[in-house]
Amino acid sequence: MTTQEKTTSSAGSPRATPKESLDEALLTELVGYQLAQATIVTSRVFQTNVGKPHDLNAVEYTMLALIHANPGVAPTQLRNALGISKPYVTTGLEKLSTRNLISRQVNPNDQRAQQLHTTADAAQLLDALTQKLLDGEKAALFTLTPAERTTLGELLHKLAQARE
Repeated sequence: MTTQEKTTSSAGSPRATPKESLDEALLTELVGYQLAQATIVTSRVFQTNVGKPHDLNAVEYTMLALIHANPGVAPTQLRNALGISKPYVTTGLEKLSTRNLISRQVNPNDQRAQQLHTTADAAQLLDALTQKLLDGEKAALFTLTPAERTTLGELLHKLAQARE
């Protein structure tokens, strides 16, 4: 089977980029490329619904959601879970703390460590922002059926399990 045959859509036309209709035949099977293209869509949803109106970046929102779901989590656990640097976590936590979205408490078992918790304000905000993101993604990912969105989420989670 030729590259052209492998990259022909069900409608019979060659695979092309979503914008400018450039031939992407050599990139079709590259998961990283396809993820990058899809990220353009989901990043726009995030910026429109959370980033610009609430001055949060994706990592800050994710840290807030993880802290909320895991009361008492340590900054080191967040860093490891997200694969980000210690200074980036520190900066994000400082912003969340300054905005009264999280509290930091000394770990009673290790005075050098912190435990993180969300505030009541954060819980309400997080519920609202998450719903906005879910609604925004549903609208933006109109090319997928609900079952396909679920499957895609499961496959991406499975792919993420390959992290070392």
